Amino acid sequence: MRVTPTRTFLRSLKKLSPTHQHDVSAALETFLANPQAKPLNFEKIKSRKGYFTIRANYSIRILLRYVEREHYEVAAVGNHDYIYESYF
Repeated sequence: MRVTPTRTFLRSLKKLSPTHQHDVSAALETFLANPQAKPLNFEKIKSRKGYFTIRANYSIRILLRYVEREHYEVAAVGNHDYIYESYF
């Protein structure tokens, strides 16, 4: 499994608190080790082909875009409303 961060993701990540940044890092590490881990709640975005979300914690979501077999681009990070209103 491989993930590639986008500039948008990195800019959004810098705006988060250190605690949330840590949670995002931990979630991505878990995703790399086991994408189907229950706490991540890995789910497909039904309205947008090739996009998925995982949870970093109760309020922070990570938006992923499928690139190719076992490769995702980390497109954005933020609260639920930011992810769904800004991107969809």
